[in-house]
Amino acid sequence: MRTHGETLRGNEMVIPHVDLESVKAWAKATFTKERIREAALCAATVSLIGVVVVSLHRAMESYIILGF
Repeated sequence: MRTHGETLRGNEMVIPHVDLESVKAWAKATFTKERIREAALCAATVSLIGVVVVSLHRAMESYIILGF
C-alpha cells in the first residue's frame, strides 16, 4: 500500500518533494503577470514593514529618548 508521502512518523508529517520548476510552470499558467507583480510588491512591502518595526523596537529598548 502506498501512502504518497502522508505517513505520520511520531509527531512529524512527511511532506512529499515538490519540483520547483513544476510550481513555476503552474504559477505562470494560473496567474497573470500583473497579479505576480502585485504579489511580489505586497511581499516586499510586508518585509520592509517588518524590518522597520523590528528596528524601531530594538531602538526603543536600547536608547534613551530625551524629552520624555
